[in-house]
Amino acid sequence: MAGMIPQQMIDEVRQSTDIVDIVSDYVKLQPSGKHFKALSPFTQEKTPSFIVSPDRQIYKCFSSGKGGNVFTFVMEMEKVTFPEAVEILAKRSGIDTGKYIRKREEQDEKTENSLLDTLRWAARLFNRTLESEAGRQAYAYLTGTRGLEAATIRRFGLGFAPESWEHLLRAAEEDKVPMEHLTGLGLLTRHPQRNTLYDTFRNRVIFPILTIGGQVAGFGGRTLSHDPQTPKYINSPESAIFEKSKLLYGMHTAKNEIRRQETAILVEGYMDVIALNQAGLTNAVASCGTSLTRYQATILKRYTSRVLFLYDGDNAGKKSMLAGIDILLSERLTPWIVMLPGAEDPDSFIRNYGKEAFLEELESEKSSFQDFQLQCYRDSGFMDNPDTASKAISAMTRSIALIADPVQKELYLEELSKKIDLNRQTLRKVMTASSTSGRDPSREPYGSRKSDAAPEKPTSENKPLSVPERTFLEALLESTFYGNEVLDFAASHETMFHLDNPAAHATFTHLVNRFREMGDRDGHIDITSEISSIETEEARNIAFDILFRLPVNETTRPNPAEIEQHARRCLSHFLVAVKTLMLEPLQKEKQAVLGQLQSSTEKPEQKQLFTRLHDLNNQLRTLDQEVSASISTILGRE
Repeated sequence: MAGMIPQQMIDEVRQSTDIVDIVSDYVKLQPSGKHFKALSPFTQEKTPSFIVSPDRQIYKCFSSGKGGNVFTFVMEMEKVTFPEAVEILAKRSGIDTGKYIRKREEQDEKTENSLLDTLRWAARLFNRTLESEAGRQAYAYLTGTRGLEAATIRRFGLGFAPESWEHLLRAAEEDKVPMEHLTGLGLLTRHPQRNTLYDTFRNRVIFPILTIGGQVAGFGGRTLSHDPQTPKYINSPESAIFEKSKLLYGMHTAKNEIRRQETAILVEGYMDVIALNQAGLTNAVASCGTSLTRYQATILKRYTSRVLFLYDGDNAGKKSMLAGIDILLSERLTPWIVMLPGAEDPDSFIRNYGKEAFLEELESEKSSFQDFQLQCYRDSGFMDNPDTASKAISAMTRSIALIADPVQKELYLEELSKKIDLNRQTLRKVMTASSTSGRDPSREPYGSRKSDAAPEKPTSENKPLSVPERTFLEALLESTFYGNEVLDFAASHETMFHLDNPAAHATFTHLVNRFREMGDRDGHIDITSEISSIETEEARNIAFDILFRLPVNETTRPNPAEIEQHARRCLSHFLVAVKTLMLEPLQKEKQAVLGQLQSSTEKPEQKQLFTRLHDLNNQLRTLDQEVSASISTILGRE
């Protein structure tokens, strides 16, 4: 939440605002010791349970369980988002927010331009490498095995990353390219144990993925290795620049032809687009190896109203097209489907049979989305019995319901009525029911008709906060008032901790991630602001409840010795809580085994249980000793 607006702006607004003044605008506060109290603004009550702490600048409502700071209070009362709450409080305090927004926009634009420069640099490096001696094998693969012409390779800016751990790294050091850009864009990867950098793309043909405007946004890499353990394709990781779900490969070269022909050919892979383009079919684009997304459909809608689906004919491809049909229809696009014979894809078909045969195949095998749906459900056996047939029909009528044109909708309904021999009145009822029932389960089992699927595991959303988890969070939150020592330890040993409660886990991971994002920034984390930006309400309420109950330091300005004393106490409490959390799973299993022993009457079973109990006691003793020794070592170093 906080990341949407500048942190400096949030800090100034918070420092210029008193929670007592803000809350007083909504409820009548009465002094109560160091706090203020009032009737809850969230529930109907006769005895005040709403408490405001001016020392901590937070509130706690004991009747509703809600807690927070000045931002979350305004969010609750005004029903606004976090950024809107900051704006409201900024105006109330007379703070000019425009200076922050302008500065943020300038910084964002500068950062984006710098990242785009880095991507262009990498694309040129990969391309030069492909055309050098180091890329001879990759170039032969593209021109020989894949049948690409030199002009096509240049047109799509193809490149090569050699089988080296430091090819791009060394070039970047020589050209003084920022390492943080290369790691952020996924071109370099950091080794978790050695803390060293190495090239992400190795021994791969590189496909630059461009935006509609022709800017390099990311890369796809196709391995030349024959190792079955090596992924065939990898892509740049998601970033502010590269969002795979919002890009269509080849769109920058295909957009004008798509508009001219009023049709887009939608394929799965990079090579499919390139092969079709080389054959003169320049209106082809690919969904970057993923199922079609709504955002990609909206891009297509800018240039055409017709899409020719040409995915692979295996079950995965058919399932993707079934899902994509609804996405296209919901964006007012008309989908047509072509299934190539056998295991052919557009790239292999054109290489094997040529352009003319491909065009003939498109013309003869093109079917409406409805015919394709019906054929898929028939092939998978869904139309063989009434139970599964009703699900398939529900899915098809749901697709019809997405059509915006009422005449088209009626015609498709009539066509379906003829094809499955069911009257339109019945289909219309099914369509109304299926279009309002939310998720359609008939889409999920395509290609598999198992009816004995395992039930979903129960969630732990309502799992209560255990005493060890609460102690753990108390020590963690309190420690932030005295520095980053505990957070630093937690971030370095995150895998040690197992928190069953989702809210406790969300609070812990949020604070650890925010601490990592701070890097080496001076000062310690502002705990009330960080809690208010936790995504889940349950986690925020639990964290604020803990924070509200923590003791307030009586010293206005504690001296360094007092701060160190408090910090050591927090670290000690935290480590004890960690120990309890680590021992808890074994303790629970021990109690379960003891329970089984009490009810067991069979001697062989009793013998097994006694053996397990003996093992658990040994494990508990060993783990207790090891963790206690580690705690003593850590505290002794401090």
